[in-house]
Amino acid sequence: MGLLERVRAALPPAEEKRMFGGVAFMVDGALACSVGPRGLLVRTGPERFAELVARAGVESMVMKGRTSRGWVDVHASVLEDDAELRAWLDVGVAAARAAR
Repeated sequence: MGLLERVRAALPPAEEKRMFGGVAFMVDGALACSVGPRGLLVRTGPERFAELVARAGVESMVMKGRTSRGWVDVHASVLEDDAELRAWLDVGVAAARAAR
């Protein structure tokens, strides 16, 4: 099963939208994550950003030359384990819900 299908199966009910060059997932009306060619874009919120971006295989999201302090790119290699994927999705869902 590919990353997109694994994310669909693991997330709570979510609305899908095409954005960021992939498929984004809105949980409770707020953007939580997006699956793209490099892996998973995850909303972290500014509170957890520094802690999470320091992990191996994780980079800050850069869009149009601007670095985000509330989103990270998680490389697909980090997400091979289902438990690791679930942990990152939990981060995104919690940050999305907190942003509402």
